[in-house]
Amino acid sequence: MRNFKVLISILLFAGIALFFNACTTVNYSKILKGGDANLKLKTANDYYEIGNYPKAMPLYEDLISMYRGTTKSQDIYFRYAYCNYYLKDYIIASYYFNNFVKTYPTSKYTEEAMFMSGISDYKSSPVYSLDQSDSYHAIDNLQSFMAAYPNSNLIDSCNVIILELRAKLEKKAFENAYLYYKLEDYKGALIAFKGVLRDFPESHYKEDVLYWMLVTRYEIANKSVFNKKAERLQDTINSYYKFIDTFPDSKRISNAEHYFKLSLKQLDSINS
Repeated sequence: MRNFKVLISILLFAGIALFFNACTTVNYSKILKGGDANLKLKTANDYYEIGNYPKAMPLYEDLISMYRGTTKSQDIYFRYAYCNYYLKDYIIASYYFNNFVKTYPTSKYTEEAMFMSGISDYKSSPVYSLDQSDSYHAIDNLQSFMAAYPNSNLIDSCNVIILELRAKLEKKAFENAYLYYKLEDYKGALIAFKGVLRDFPESHYKEDVLYWMLVTRYEIANKSVFNKKAERLQDTINSYYKFIDTFPDSKRISNAEHYFKLSLKQLDSINS
């Protein structure tokens, strides 16, 4: 009997919950389709405050045009941008935060919006092996933020994020260069390895880059026509000297010497 009463109570509670949910859904639909701007704004703000962004966002979307040119337009637009961010639509969020800065350059929210545009791009940044357009956008936006607000308490956060993004770009650049080498596109590999050192002069991969540039130059020389072979062997020898001067304690010294000696031997043969 007790279990039966418990079951009845559960079913009664569930029925009441479903009834109120249905009523809420009907009311929300009426408010969304209706033209009462004040009610729509209050409802949007209520949903926003409790974190129900899927319901707040369509209301704010309507309210942007309804309140355009009024004192409330900034709050509406700013929260609409954040709705996209919280719903993890970071590309769209970045667009609206960036557009907020352009539309309301003197707003009390402008500093935060400019920062959040960069953060949204950062959130969109994929693993290093994929296209890094969003990483570049994030770096550009965060650097613009730092230039515009040099005394912001968010500067340290910007620097940390930029270093993380640059590390990702650096890894992608090195892996791309090494892929050219593995595919035996030695000329392409050499150009790409040079690009790593140009774009990341203090690269964590510098030892690897210099070593593979040496090996790549040897492969290019080894496959060259006779009238270019001597010059390219000399390039290999110069690469060896640069490598051992920069990393005299490298574990790859013996391997580097192997290519050095092969280059010297072939160069002597050409010159004799």
